[in-house]
Amino acid sequence: MNVLFVDDNPASADALAALVVSMGHQASVAYDSQAAVELAHTTRFDLILLDLQLGHEDGRDVCASMRREGSSRNSQILAMTGHVGLEQGVSLGDFNGYVLKPLQFDRLEELLTA
Repeated sequence: MNVLFVDDNPASADALAALVVSMGHQASVAYDSQAAVELAHTTRFDLILLDLQLGHEDGRDVCASMRREGSSRNSQILAMTGHVGLEQGVSLGDFNGYVLKPLQFDRLEELLTA
């Protein structure tokens, strides 16, 4: 599986990518919206884990840009958020769903084998 992690916290994105690679998958990272959209347009990812609050940008807007065109427009894109209770009335826009941060190993493994 080819996975893209998008988070403005480089340590978090890098750690998750290293974990995915250690599990036998491919991983890339982007720390800002511009790099994320460029990667998604040029590379087909099976799964994109995108921080819902990416610096001063809303991850929903970034996700919408990824959906408009490019190699990953049909990828599974999940919002990563530390906001418990997101399911209570918050629109996820073009996201397929969400995962809570910090992302637990078991949940990551589940996403990679689904």
